[in-house]
Amino acid sequence: MRLLKCLIFDPYCGASEQMILGALLGCGADEWRVKSAVEGLCGAPLKVEGYGNGQTLAVISERDAKVWPGFLTGEEALGKLNVMHENQPIRIDAMNIVRRILEVRGGPGKDSPGISIASVAMIAGICTAYDDLGRPQIRSTPVAMGGGMIDTECGKMPVPRPEVLSVLNGSKLLTQGGPFDGELLTLEAAAILAYYVKEAGRYYPEHRLISAGYGKGYFELPVPNLLRAVLCEVDDALIGDRIELLETNVDDVTGEVLGNLIEELLAMGARDVSILPATMKKGRSGQLIRVVAKAEDGPALSRRIMLETGTLGVRVIPVKHRYIAKREIKVIKVTIENNEYNMRFKVASDMNGTVLDLSVEYDDAKMIARELSIPLKTVMRKAETQAWQKYDASGGKL
Repeated sequence: MRLLKCLIFDPYCGASEQMILGALLGCGADEWRVKSAVEGLCGAPLKVEGYGNGQTLAVISERDAKVWPGFLTGEEALGKLNVMHENQPIRIDAMNIVRRILEVRGGPGKDSPGISIASVAMIAGICTAYDDLGRPQIRSTPVAMGGGMIDTECGKMPVPRPEVLSVLNGSKLLTQGGPFDGELLTLEAAAILAYYVKEAGRYYPEHRLISAGYGKGYFELPVPNLLRAVLCEVDDALIGDRIELLETNVDDVTGEVLGNLIEELLAMGARDVSILPATMKKGRSGQLIRVVAKAEDGPALSRRIMLETGTLGVRVIPVKHRYIAKREIKVIKVTIENNEYNMRFKVASDMNGTVLDLSVEYDDAKMIARELSIPLKTVMRKAETQAWQKYDASGGKL
């Protein structure tokens, strides 16, 4: 089993740049290096506090700063980051995040103030802390955004504000309202998470804990206002995939209708469809229709099942997660009965490139079996044997 380092954000009370930086420091990022990055950029002190009771809690506070500089134009902010005393990946990350914030506020070339220098410094500190932790893969549980109405430049508006939605658009993040009223997710934090998070899910993956940190927010809530980050090791050889299982029972549908239903559901994006024989009430024979689907495809697929079969309901069974292999089609030259053919194979592999299975395409094997007048299973056996031999001879590369 190959373990990869992973950082999991758990923003159950939302997120701000102070909370993210505090959590990363709690996970073990070098405090001196982070302070140097933040204070060197903005000239104001960064205060970090640790708490006991088995928890690591880092608090980023602006209250002790004697004078916080004001706002920077986009050009000034990007200029400062470009010459900060850290390595290039950190500068690139920080500039990309700030550039995204400026874009949703009107563009980096705007003459009016674009972003607080305190926020720019915090972003630089977060990028430095992430680099110090070894730049692990980043995942996240759903981000709490809060709720209710807030004051904006355009007047009263509901949470989240439009700029936050713009930053989240196209990201891998999952978000949710609540659990309390107020703006729990800041624009800066949304931009940071949208930039770094590559995978999101409701639950933690199986992992081996290395460290955990808690970043404290200033917003007063009925519960401790914390963002948790977990640094861990995960087995990333297989791809995580969130799915739902759709099920319904029918007892008066013909085989032709069921065959057409399978084709319809697969064309609509179902990952798999199976129909099993079942004994219904009063001893009647029937079928259990079972569909594996992405969560976002569930409603449309359920509606199609109901329209095609007349069933009155479809059960939706949420699945915590499944693991799948990476799948692709490759053409491999094989020899069958002294004839050469370019045949298609389904190649299943893990994230490390190790091939787990080689399966010849049914249609290709069927065509050759008919052409040569030999059994289909003979063609499939010979083709797959040669494909595995080529794989072994190539040192594990196809």
